[in-house]
Amino acid sequence: MNLVDEFSKNGIISPPVFYSLEEALKNPSKVVYLDLSEQSLQDLPMEEIEKFVNLQDLILHKNKINSIPKHISNLKNLKKLVISQNRLMDYPTHVNSILSLEHLDLRDNKISDIPESIEKLQNLKELDLGWNTLRSVPASFEHLQRLQFLNLQNNKICHLPENLGRVFSLRGLNLDWNKLSDLPDSVSGLSLLQKLSLAENNFEFVPSSIYELPSLWELNLSWNKIKKLESDLGKLPVLNHLDVHNNLISDIGEGFCQLTGLKTLILRSNRISELPESFSLLENLQYLDLSENAFMDFPDVVCQIKGLRHLNLRFNHIVVLPDCLEKMDQLKELYFGANRLFTLPTWVFTMKNLAYLGLTENNLKDIFIEETEGSPLEGLFFGGNPINKPVYGLKKFKKLKQLTIASGTRNRDEIIRSLPGIDVEIH
Repeated sequence: MNLVDEFSKNGIISPPVFYSLEEALKNPSKVVYLDLSEQSLQDLPMEEIEKFVNLQDLILHKNKINSIPKHISNLKNLKKLVISQNRLMDYPTHVNSILSLEHLDLRDNKISDIPESIEKLQNLKELDLGWNTLRSVPASFEHLQRLQFLNLQNNKICHLPENLGRVFSLRGLNLDWNKLSDLPDSVSGLSLLQKLSLAENNFEFVPSSIYELPSLWELNLSWNKIKKLESDLGKLPVLNHLDVHNNLISDIGEGFCQLTGLKTLILRSNRISELPESFSLLENLQYLDLSENAFMDFPDVVCQIKGLRHLNLRFNHIVVLPDCLEKMDQLKELYFGANRLFTLPTWVFTMKNLAYLGLTENNLKDIFIEETEGSPLEGLFFGGNPINKPVYGLKKFKKLKQLTIASGTRNRDEIIRSLPGIDVEIH
């Protein structure tokens, strides 16, 4: 029976975490979790740490350590080792002899190379090498057959080994902020991969190997140079969350809309001026961000997505809110700031579930609020409009918590006085 099991047997949920060597050394055999974060350590006191024969977690986050002594390999029961935000210039190779290791965090150091000997860590489940200076990934990664989560974000990686797709156990892969322009074909073999993040690389198209990932649930391709969402994306059977903001997208393939399980779609900051009619097939979509695009007219096809709860069309060129919006009973948040609206239909204040309405920086000169009985509106934002008339009826919104009003509103002081306890801004 190990020490953790012994604690459980005695009715203790978990062994205590020790935050100082002094306290831990009072009873070395009872030390399972040792956290020496932010203690300005320059060297690892291995002579003392070796006394903790039952040690499973060693946390050394945010110190000044620049090397790891070879005796660390004597920690035969260690499962979790965190040396993030230190001063390591080289990968600590002695760590690869801790065969029990399941979680290794070397994030935010200056490591430029990973030795092939990392393949020894056959029990490794989580590996974090983000925020280093890596330019390549060793082919020996394919032998880490229990690895589930791999973080390589913010490095200088241009290419990945072809056999990366043989790490069949991978469920999460983060490659943000590198220099990648494609993925190896073998990635299509990662049948368990659920989350893939490729933000801020050099992709000009969606890598074809992604189309064959049967378990992919979340995909982030933001801040790349992608011009089209290909129809083949529609082949991803369980994709739930897709983020492609800040690309060059102007075209959406008809087949893309076969992503009927999609719930979140972020298309902000692209070059989209219209949506295909097949867009209505995204029947489970709940969150849609189309802000900072090139829409001259409201894309009416959106109104056919009855379950939509969040719609953002800020920073486009739309002049009119269409009547079809009134029938979107599930909509809770509607953001239309920085468009070209001249008038506002009165029904917008009586939408059944609308809690937040953003209308800032349009061309509205007045706002008429009539029937509001039972309105769920909690946030109303119409600052930055050329309104120079009084606005009445705001007290009718019984659930109102946040309000932004235009600076030219004639009765703005009266509004502020009449709504005590509400966060009011003038813009």
